[in-house]
Amino acid sequence: MNWDRFAAAEERIGVRRTAVLFCTLWMTWKAYDWAAQFAYVVVVKADNNLMLASAALIAAVTAPITYLQKAVFETYIASKAGGADPPKV
Repeated sequence: MNWDRFAAAEERIGVRRTAVLFCTLWMTWKAYDWAAQFAYVVVVKADNNLMLASAALIAAVTAPITYLQKAVFETYIASKAGGADPPKV
């Protein structure tokens, strides 16, 4: 198998774009899993000041990974649609 055939097969199958999508899905899941565990610990302590600060911390951690997931998913869909330009992030 020569390089051109390999590159064409990889483009058709989309191994890289699928791998990136699943990596960001895993990262998103891990971030929200951490957030749920962190929130549970904060609720058990039940301090109002701590709850507000914790909500801000959870938002600061989960917002960027959510935005990354959105951008990767849009790029994945655009690339499956026939190589259209990826969305401007």
